[in-house]
Amino acid sequence: MFQNPQSGSATTKKFYSSATRVALDSDRLTAQKCAECSYMLTQTFLCMQCATVHCPDDAEEHYLTEGHTFGVDSRNGHVFCFECQDYIYDPALEDIRIEQEASIDGGVRKKRRLEDSKPSAEDLKFLESHTTFAPCRATGLRGFLNMGSTCFMSVILQSLIHNPLVRNFYLSDGHKQKECVQTNCMSCAMDEVFSEFFTSDKMDGYGPVNLLTTSWKCEQALAGYQQQDAHEYLQFLLNQLHNTNKGTDQTSEDCSCIIHRSFYGKLQSDVTCESCRNVTTAHDPVMDLSLDLRIKDKKNKLPVPGGQGIVQTVQQCLARFTATEKLGVAEYHCSKCAGPREATKQLTIKRLPPVLSIQLKRFEHGPSGSSKIDADIRFPLELDMTPYTTRAKRKAKEGGEPRSHKPYVYDLLSVVVHKGEINSGHYISYCRENGQWFQFDDSMVTLVMEKQVLAAQAYLLVYIIRTLS
Repeated sequence: MFQNPQSGSATTKKFYSSATRVALDSDRLTAQKCAECSYMLTQTFLCMQCATVHCPDDAEEHYLTEGHTFGVDSRNGHVFCFECQDYIYDPALEDIRIEQEASIDGGVRKKRRLEDSKPSAEDLKFLESHTTFAPCRATGLRGFLNMGSTCFMSVILQSLIHNPLVRNFYLSDGHKQKECVQTNCMSCAMDEVFSEFFTSDKMDGYGPVNLLTTSWKCEQALAGYQQQDAHEYLQFLLNQLHNTNKGTDQTSEDCSCIIHRSFYGKLQSDVTCESCRNVTTAHDPVMDLSLDLRIKDKKNKLPVPGGQGIVQTVQQCLARFTATEKLGVAEYHCSKCAGPREATKQLTIKRLPPVLSIQLKRFEHGPSGSSKIDADIRFPLELDMTPYTTRAKRKAKEGGEPRSHKPYVYDLLSVVVHKGEINSGHYISYCRENGQWFQFDDSMVTLVMEKQVLAAQAYLLVYIIRTLS
C-alpha cells in the first residue's frame, strides 16, 4: 500500500466521488460491463483518467497501451494502481468512499456517514418484533413431489433453487408477492417455492401446485400430465420470470431483470466470402448453448456420435460449435460481389453470461420419428470458456496465442439427467450446495460423490462464473 500524492486535487476528489458511487451502486450496469469485451463481471475497473470500464485483463491491457495507471474497483470502490499492482490507501479518498458507501440505499442518496447509518434502538425493537428467523434445517435441500410426470419441472426448479443469483434475488424480497397485481404471475409462484424451502423446517417432499397450475395457464402446451422436455421448460420458465420481474421489451442487453443479469449472453456469426473476403457479422442474444453430439465427417454428414468406443467431451462439442464451416454457393449471397458465392461461417461467443446453461442435444426429431442419443459425454467440474470467445478466435487468426482469461473460468453448479427412453423416461438432477453434491430424484434427496456426478449421462449442464461460485 502507498499514498497517492495527487489525492488532494479537487478534480480528483470530485471524480473519485462520482466513480465510487457508480461502482458501488449495483443498479448501474455500466459499472459491471467491460467496454472492450462487453462481459458482465462482479469485478471491473473504472479508469480514473478516461472513465471507461474494463474487466481485469482489459484494464491491464488498457494500462499498458494507454498508460492510464489508476482504476476504481467496482467491488469495493478502492483505487488500484496497475503500475505497482497494489491498492492505494489515502485518508481523503477513504473518507469519500465511506461517505458514498453509506449514501447508497436503493438508488436514493442519503447524506450521512457510515457510523450514522446504524439502526437505532427503535429500529432494533421493530426488527425484533417483525422478524421470523429461518429454522436451522431450512437449507433448501428438499425434494419435490411428483404430481404426475412432473419430474421435468422438478429438476429445473432445483437448478434455480441452488443458483445463488436467483436464490439471493428471491430471498432478498426481489419480487414482492404481496404487492404484485399481475395475473397468473410465475414469479409469485416461484417466490412461494423459495419461501417454502428456506423458511420452513420441513424435510419431506413439497408439491408446487401453484407453480404447476400457473404454468398450465401461461402455456397451454404444458397442461396435462404428459412428460415434457426439461430444456423447453427451462426456456419457458426463464421467459416467464423475465416478463414478471420488470423485464423490458428493449434489446436483451439493456434488460436489468434478474434473468438477463444471470443468463444473458451473445453469439457472433462471421460469414466470409471466399471470393472477395468480405465479412458479414451478426449478433444473436442467447440464454443457453445447444451443442450437437454428432461428429461431421469430410462429406459433412453426421454419423453416430463419436463412433464406437469413442467418448467425447464438452470441450470437443464446444470446439465444433465454434469451428469454421463451409457454405455452398446455394447457401450464401455476397452483398459485395452481388451474387452467390462460396463462403465460410464461424460462430463465436461475443459475451459470456454469469450463469452458463448448456444443452447437450440428445433428442432428435425427424420425419421417421424421434430418437435419443445415449452417447457418453464427459464434462468437467471446471470449464475454461476462453478458447470459444470471439476475442480468442480473433487472436488465433492473427497468429497470436490467446491468453487465458481468469474471468472466463466456470464451476459446475447443476446437472440434469434423462434416464430411459425418449417417451417414457425420467429426469433426475445433481446440484452443488456448500461444496457438496446432492442427487434430487423427485422427493428423494441423497448426498453423492463427485465421481457419481461426473459419470452421469448429462442432458443439461449449468455452470457459474468462478467469481460468483
